[in-house]
Order: sequence, then C-alpha cells, then structure tokens
Amino acid sequence: MSILLFIDRIAKAVTRKYRKAVFRRRISCPHKDFSLVGDITLINTNVRLGRGVTIYPGCLFYGDGLIEIGDGANVGKDTVIYSSKDGGVRIGQNTLIAAGCFIIDQDHGMEAGRLIREQANSVEAVSIGSDCWLAAGVTVLKGSHIGDGAVIGAKALVKGEVEPNSICVGVPCRKIGQRK
Repeated sequence: MSILLFIDRIAKAVTRKYRKAVFRRRISCPHKDFSLVGDITLINTNVRLGRGVTIYPGCLFYGDGLIEIGDGANVGKDTVIYSSKDGGVRIGQNTLIAAGCFIIDQDHGMEAGRLIREQANSVEAVSIGSDCWLAAGVTVLKGSHIGDGAVIGAKALVKGEVEPNSICVGVPCRKIGQRK
C-alpha cells in the first residue's frame, strides 16, 4: 500500500471518530454504541438513540421535538426526519428505513385569504413500530402510526394507521398483504 493511501485511511478513521464524538455530545447520548456512516445534518439535537443504531450519510434531523430511534434501527441515506415540539417521531427497535425517506409530524394551515406561511402548523406525533421496513422513498405524514412488523413499499405515502405485520404500497398506501 502506498503511503498516500495509508494516510488517507488514517484521515478517514479520525474524521469518523470526530463526527461521532461531536454528534454524541450534541445529542447528549449516554452511550457510544451507534454508527454514523458519513456526514449528517443535525439541526434538531433533541434525539434519543438506542444501542446499535446506524445512521447513513446525508440524513437530516430537523425541528425541535423529540426524535427517538430504538435499538438496532437503521436510518438510510438522505432520509429527513422532522419533529415538532408538540408532536414527536418515534421509531421502534430493529426498524429499517431505506434511503430517501421523509418523516414529518406537521403540516401547514391552508385557509383561503391568508398567506400559508403566516398560518399555524397542525402537529400530530408519528410512530413507527419495531421490526418495520420502510423501503426507498417512503413518506410518512403527521399523525401516522405504523404497527410492529409492517412493510411499506417504495415511494408509498403513509397517512394514518398501518396494521401490524401488514404489507402496504401506493399513494396513498393501501394494504396488499400480510407477513406470514
């Protein structure tokens, strides 16, 4: 191995350790048992991580409410999680969130005759159960509750309740099967 590649490997290892230490301090995480695979954007520091969590590059944690991620969960590349103070986002243990997902616990008011940006937001907590899989590009909107073991197909839009162990696809998502 050339000296240049050796130095590059060391630089990358130091960068990973530095990012993890800063992230851990910013969210006041009491343990070191999680992995950051690359750069993430942490605007919301109200984050609780379980053990064995993996967060992939490009993720954005935004808002000012609690984002809780259970033991063994994975948050895929370029996923955005927005949590409001009066709502919150909870992701259960061993849940897999693929790349490019969007999870949000609020939306804007839409009264006619007033600028949308001047209207109050509507907030409802989001919960995603344990042992779930959200495939690439899934959107989960405010007030949604995904039961344990559910599978949500790629690019689906979740608004409301998803039964445990169900398989759902589409916009809006609908049940097409059951895990057996």
